[in-house]
Amino acid sequence: MSYRNDRYEIRLAQPDDAAQLLHLYECDEYSGNISVLYTRRPDTYASLMHEGEKVIIPVVVDRDNDTIIGMGACMIREAYINGEVRHVGYLAGLKGLPEYRKRVPYIQDVYRFLHEKTRDDVDLYYTTILKENVAAQKMLEKKRKNMPEYRPLGEYTVYCIKTGTKATHSGFALEKGSLTELQTMMDDDGVHAFHFSPVNAQVHEVSDDDGFILRSPSGKIVGACALWNQQNYKQYIVTQYKGMYGFLKRMPTKWLGYPSFPKENIPANYASVALITVQNHNPQLAEILIKQAAEKAYGYDFLMVGFMDHHPYADFMRRFKSVQYKSLAYTVHFDDKGPFLDQRPIHLEVGLL
Repeated sequence: MSYRNDRYEIRLAQPDDAAQLLHLYECDEYSGNISVLYTRRPDTYASLMHEGEKVIIPVVVDRDNDTIIGMGACMIREAYINGEVRHVGYLAGLKGLPEYRKRVPYIQDVYRFLHEKTRDDVDLYYTTILKENVAAQKMLEKKRKNMPEYRPLGEYTVYCIKTGTKATHSGFALEKGSLTELQTMMDDDGVHAFHFSPVNAQVHEVSDDDGFILRSPSGKIVGACALWNQQNYKQYIVTQYKGMYGFLKRMPTKWLGYPSFPKENIPANYASVALITVQNHNPQLAEILIKQAAEKAYGYDFLMVGFMDHHPYADFMRRFKSVQYKSLAYTVHFDDKGPFLDQRPIHLEVGLL
């Protein structure tokens, strides 16, 4: 697709674009008291392809020097919406080279191109924006001609929690389980009660080795989850600690009940709790499950758990000693067609953001 200025072209990314896509990712760094580089080494194209049953990656190319100057992505997955299996499109990876950002107003064309390539495959689009990224919020929340509408869903919090602490809960025990057992829990205990819950436990390289089941004192399976290590294709690198975190990084934070702080400029050793499912959506069981998962994850510096602030499991997570970062979640609408979300809570998998 030619851009309105013939110097630029919008096309789909190809595998041999991986190095340029990685450069775009590593031009972005999220600053604050903890400055974090979120990246996808070594192959950014392959990394993005892990994130959905189908993934569309539009790129903007400067024909004068054959340079990719901007990109976006849409990860298409099966998920529950209003209790039914639908296809959702997660919009992410909207990035541009710094030297082009204010000179080339290509964003409307990228959105149009992306919508043309995905509209037959997607029932509902959604996205998240880091709460600290105020510039992106202002740009995308404002209604503009030829741009989709961003409708707020609320705040999403990622909790980075300590690992290795012994968790004893009156006979409850977390043990290795298969994805078949996890799938059975998901089907029987109604992940359809949450918007955006994955349909399939075999989501994007989660394997049997990652699965765990929670047994009650009577031996009944009452919960399940996966400990998901994505470090081989998705990394978080702390580049600088500021303010109180500059002081805390030198402290034995695990003694204080907080997770270990990753060393600067080295990829964090982390995993996320995925596909959390408990009997009757019981918050007490979910808390036991997460605490025991954190105990099992002793080989990691920290474990990531994420919930919307109105999620039924968010209350107990606020009691955890944790390092947190917040995002704003949105549905994204290119037209006024549905589906429109009912009153069920929203469950976003932290490993899929």
